Amino acid sequence: MKRRYRKRGYGRLILCLVLIVVTVVISVTYYLMQPVILRYATSVAETIMLNCANEAIVNVLGNGEVSYKDIVLLSQNSDGYVTSLEIDVLQINNLKSKISNEMSRLIAKREKYDVGIPIGSFLGNSYTNGFGPDVNLKMQITTTAFVDFSHEFKAAGINQVLHIVNVNINIKGSFVIIGYNKGISAKTSAIAAQTVIVGKTPDAFTNVIESPTDNTGGLINDYGALVE
Repeated sequence: MKRRYRKRGYGRLILCLVLIVVTVVISVTYYLMQPVILRYATSVAETIMLNCANEAIVNVLGNGEVSYKDIVLLSQNSDGYVTSLEIDVLQINNLKSKISNEMSRLIAKREKYDVGIPIGSFLGNSYTNGFGPDVNLKMQITTTAFVDFSHEFKAAGINQVLHIVNVNINIKGSFVIIGYNKGISAKTSAIAAQTVIVGKTPDAFTNVIESPTDNTGGLINDYGALVE
C-alpha cells in the first residue's frame, strides 16, 4: 500500500512539474512574441481605420448631393465680382455628423478582424521576416471619429483663386488582441468641394527683368496701364 501511495505521489509531482514547465514555456514564448503581435496588430488596425474613414467620406460626399454651393455662400457686387464668402455652418455640422456616424457603422459591421503574422517574423531575424505559414489571431477594434472642415486658397491664375474645402478626420481608438489593449490614432483628409473664384483682370501688365545687383523691381510703384 505504501508503495502505491508513493507511486501516486511521484506521479502527481511529475504532473505538477510538467504543468509548471509548460506554463513557463508558454509565458516566455508569449513574452517574446508580444512585440511582433502588437506591431502587426497596430499596422492592421490603423489601416482598417483609415480605410473606413475614407469609405465614410465617399459614401457621404460621393453621391453628388453635396456641392460647393451647398457649403459656401458667395456674395457678388453689381458687376458680378465676388465680394465675400460665408460658410454654411448648419450644412457643415450636418456633414460632420453623417461622416462620423457612417464611420462608426463601418467599423461596427464586423465584431472581430483577422491578423495574420508569418511565423518567421517571430524569430527576430530579418532573413526570416514574412516567411512561413501565418499565425492567425483575432482582434477587436473600437474607434471614435472627430470630423472637422477646413479651407484654403490657392492661386489659380491672374486674379483667379482656387477655394478648397477639406474634410479632416482625426480617429482615436483602441484594439484588443490576446487580452492586450492598446490605444491608437490615425488621421486622414479629403477634398469636400472646390471652385475657382474669378476677379477682375487688369488691362495691362508689367514685366520687369533685373540682374542680381539691380533693384528696379522694388522701385516701381505704379503697375497700371499707360494711357495715350
